[in-house]
Amino acid sequence: MLESPVSVWGRLPRRVRLLVLGSFVNRLGTFIVPYMALVLRREFHLSEQMVGVLMAAYGAGSISSILVGGHLTDRIGRRAALLLSLGGSAILSIGLSLATSLSYFAPLLVALGFLADLYRPASSALISDELPSVERATGFASLRMAINLGYAVGVAFGGLIADWHWRLLFAGDGLTTALFGLLVYFSIPETPRVTLARPDAGVAAGRPIADKVQLQITLTGFATCLVLASYMTTFPLTVSLSARYPARVYGSLVALNGLTIGVLEVTVVSYLRRFRRLRVAALGATLMGLGFGITGLVLHWAWFLLAVVLWTWGEILAMPQQMSFVADWAPPEARGRYMAFYQAAWSLALVLNPLLLMPLHARLPEAWFWPCLLVVTTPASLLLLHLDRVADRPERLRGRDEGLSPA
Repeated sequence: MLESPVSVWGRLPRRVRLLVLGSFVNRLGTFIVPYMALVLRREFHLSEQMVGVLMAAYGAGSISSILVGGHLTDRIGRRAALLLSLGGSAILSIGLSLATSLSYFAPLLVALGFLADLYRPASSALISDELPSVERATGFASLRMAINLGYAVGVAFGGLIADWHWRLLFAGDGLTTALFGLLVYFSIPETPRVTLARPDAGVAAGRPIADKVQLQITLTGFATCLVLASYMTTFPLTVSLSARYPARVYGSLVALNGLTIGVLEVTVVSYLRRFRRLRVAALGATLMGLGFGITGLVLHWAWFLLAVVLWTWGEILAMPQQMSFVADWAPPEARGRYMAFYQAAWSLALVLNPLLLMPLHARLPEAWFWPCLLVVTTPASLLLLHLDRVADRPERLRGRDEGLSPA
């Protein structure tokens, strides 16, 4: 029987519920990244190529942020890493709203890229610490529910703000980030540390780059996120410049993505616990590729809506299942680093997407550009099916509950 999202959220541990709530508040101010390309084009009058370079620089900072955040999560704890990231990001976002020229704006943007994602491994490790193996995909889905519900409201409201005054985008983002930081400071204590009960389980502890399975699951995450990142790089340009719709149409389309995930993902993922998770993820990667692949065939809002629905369902099926596998595969004492290594692939995708795809988008007709993304998701789907056969077995998973004991 399907549970309601509220019911699923209500049975989560208190720390996880508060983390989910704080993430929702934070994402209500999701104004910067979705509208970055439009702000750089319209307000700073940069070319598509230069926009791609600056967005890639932001993504490069994010890669470093996540990797450093993984080490900090394992060294200083989940709570301290969260506070460092949220406090610093709030200050930099407000600083960007006050920047008067590109010479000030660009370095602050790169610095924000470094601090903004420092908290992500800590959030994922906290959920993995607090939930048993069978509930972890549901926990990650709950976090994504909060993020996407907040995102749906924030990105739609951001479309109106972008057409009004771009500086308010950055100030609003900084305010909601600060509110999340205050919630962590006053209400979320550190999680208990864990150690391995089985000494042979941690062969690759602390070294995800030497772990072949971790490298493969990270590659699938990179491929799917490389395609997904197009929703904030080339998709707004297709909707606003090629199809000549105002920014609020793009905002509404992307808000539908967040709203659908927020309303349905927790319920769907909880129901899908009976199925093999990496097979579900492979189906999701296929749907994601199909959704983006058809985007430019017809330049009409109804066709864009169909594309968004397809890649949204791909996200729902793929993302929580991949995260759940990483959490179970990681040795508990290196969970922050493993989650960081996997999540850094998302930021690498954010770097390479504008560098590779925005110049290609500028040169190819819309109907030719978007089907190219299917070339990226198809191998990812096949690799997920391979990992389902060779790696996703209870005796090989080092971070399952039976391998944990209190420190």
